[in-house]
Amino acid sequence: MTGQSEPGRPSGRPLIGLDFGGTTIKGGVIASDGAEPICTGSAPFDQNVPSTEIYTRAAKLALELESKAGLGPAEAIGVGCAGLFNRSTGEVLASANMQNLVGTSLTDGVSKALSGRHVVIENDANVAAYGEQWLGAGLHERDLVLVTLGTGVGGGVVLEDKLFTGPGGNAGEIGHVVICQRPANSDYDAPYAKELECACGSYGCLERLVSATAVMRRAKSSGLTPDLPDLCARARETDGEERALLHQVGRDLGAGLATLITLFDVNVFAIGGGFGAALDLLKPGAEESMAERRYGTREPKIMAATLGSDAGWIGAARLSAEPS
Repeated sequence: MTGQSEPGRPSGRPLIGLDFGGTTIKGGVIASDGAEPICTGSAPFDQNVPSTEIYTRAAKLALELESKAGLGPAEAIGVGCAGLFNRSTGEVLASANMQNLVGTSLTDGVSKALSGRHVVIENDANVAAYGEQWLGAGLHERDLVLVTLGTGVGGGVVLEDKLFTGPGGNAGEIGHVVICQRPANSDYDAPYAKELECACGSYGCLERLVSATAVMRRAKSSGLTPDLPDLCARARETDGEERALLHQVGRDLGAGLATLITLFDVNVFAIGGGFGAALDLLKPGAEESMAERRYGTREPKIMAATLGSDAGWIGAARLSAEPS
């Protein structure tokens, strides 16, 4: 991974980012000019210990990274966190895999363990998009949407070189873009129709059609193997039902991306997540579907995300350099 300084971006200072996940706190140090990461590290996350212990581990990791980098202290620490939180107070409001942090202020907890150092927090999917746009697939692009295809569908939006979260901080819920309307009541008893009911309370969300979970379900319903690596291998080998299914999944993905183009006038998309490895099979259908929906917009670019699990801490580190 390479990078370079650009106008309007700070350069020269060490930036530290942490990414809180359900089992691991991952972190690293990178120079703000976008050079190669200087060092990385991790600490265990454990749901069965008090929040104060987690914040102490995070602070210890940050200090170890600073020492290893040898560039002096960072002015602030950026943190990506899976879940919902209050950005102004840093309080974790909800998190499926971090119940021990709910109701506590992550920013205050880490800051206190770092003797008052400034700490900023952002959603993990958003900081991953910020990292990917800065030093990954979006290098040299001012606008990018990251879409992660995994158990669900997540991602984030970067517009004009800035992370876009919306007035309430909830923008970029890509997985819950509705692309399929609820059928008429007479058809609603069909099993497939009910499968498109989303946990968010809506119907026909992108997540219910193109996530790894959804594709496994769709494959099984079609009499095909639900093992995704096997499904993709067969699709690459033979132009048969497996390839046809993934082409349709790609078309559904393209319908969601076309909606984002209409809303944000963005044309660069990075696809990540575990099922993102099937992009070569999804891309033809996605481009076909998007072409049908173009309305005087620029030609879209769909590419694979490149930073993997490093995207989150890199984006968090970048966020730490911004004015509070």
